[in-house]
Amino acid sequence: MKLKKSFLVYVNSWWIPTAIFFVLLFWFTIVTLLNWQTLVTLSNILFGCMAVAFVGVLCSTGWHFIKRRWKKGLTSLLMILVCGFAAIGAMLFLTGSTMFGPSEDGFAYNFTIPDNLEIAEPLHELNTEPVKKDDGFQIALLLALETPGNNDSTITANIPSLISLQTNAPEILKRYLATSPSWRVFKEHGKVFATRRWMVGSQWRYTLHGYYSAHSIDSWPDADISNFQSRFTLGFSGEPWARVSDETTRMKVGQTKPLTLTIGNQMHESWCLITAENLVIEVFEQSDAEERRLTKAALSYVEQELTPFVIQPTWSTIRENLPTGSISHGNPSFDLWVSYQPGIYDSSIWVNPGESGMLYLKAFEVMTETPLSVDRLKERTNEWIGWSDNSGDLFLSNTHFTIYEGDWGQPYAARFEVWFTPDSGSADRKLMEKVFKIVGWQR
Repeated sequence: MKLKKSFLVYVNSWWIPTAIFFVLLFWFTIVTLLNWQTLVTLSNILFGCMAVAFVGVLCSTGWHFIKRRWKKGLTSLLMILVCGFAAIGAMLFLTGSTMFGPSEDGFAYNFTIPDNLEIAEPLHELNTEPVKKDDGFQIALLLALETPGNNDSTITANIPSLISLQTNAPEILKRYLATSPSWRVFKEHGKVFATRRWMVGSQWRYTLHGYYSAHSIDSWPDADISNFQSRFTLGFSGEPWARVSDETTRMKVGQTKPLTLTIGNQMHESWCLITAENLVIEVFEQSDAEERRLTKAALSYVEQELTPFVIQPTWSTIRENLPTGSISHGNPSFDLWVSYQPGIYDSSIWVNPGESGMLYLKAFEVMTETPLSVDRLKERTNEWIGWSDNSGDLFLSNTHFTIYEGDWGQPYAARFEVWFTPDSGSADRKLMEKVFKIVGWQR
């Protein structure tokens, strides 16, 4: 009875639902502005309660009109607008505070780099230059762009070599993808993916989220590369890497159909997902014609690339069909490249773990041993890498990551450790470490 009475008092009032909403909005704004990690859960709870309170304002308004309380109903209707504008204003304020407010975290202000410490500096970002012949996938797609496209977006989801290897020789497929620098095999949110890596200048470079465009590979104005964007990814856990939307075209292996087109970056855009049991082939394309020239070229090239392993699924076949320079020799090495902003880096690791497994990075500030970017570093840097019984062989791991602790112009020493997780289930082990002079990313 008390609950019913309280409910009736609530819905019969024009101001109580609004007052509750504003109280919740006020505390949500305060808690969010504090930006304390320990208050994230409370902030999410307050946001949920605020949404429920707004629904309560809507219900109260409807109740007044049902009971023909026109004055209260119109007042409550006005309160809906007031609440809505207040919520939008608070969100814009919080966004502005995050983007344009104080951006320095002060992490490195009291740190000094010891004089006796052996320390390396990250290399400068590579200058892009015209495409190199060692990246056959890149060459195939750029050649496809040179052909004028028609207005037919139909493709055939035909890639039998990949399906055959996944079914009959999955370990050979995995070892090839891990060994070849043209692929990055990694885990994200518990799912395993392999995405295509392109050559940038003279080196294989992984870009953020695996997208490549004319700007990614070529800054030379006389190269005359048509505008495009592309990504090719394999999902080995039955799910795509991309977020699926209504515009995504789903296909079964062997099926022929036109792809749904939208507009992105003023180009024709398509998302294509080809499924075969637990394998998902994802092809993204933005280009100037409706014909899916990049999608066709990508599927055709990967089919050609994997065919030798269907015929002879051996380690010898893998070595014979790797791109030039896939296996290096000498001492293991670890370098960092400064990316497009300070605090954002590309790693280049050449190592041979001697068995199948996954590499990842850990990082620590050397004076305090404070772990750096713990929540994201492993997620961004993990990669299954090539291996062999010959310790003189070295295999590439190259990833893209951000160090969030610190500010621009405040360098400090960070020890990066290369760790390895064997597929055999053995304990993780550290392969190497190196100290770099870095800065954190400043929002």
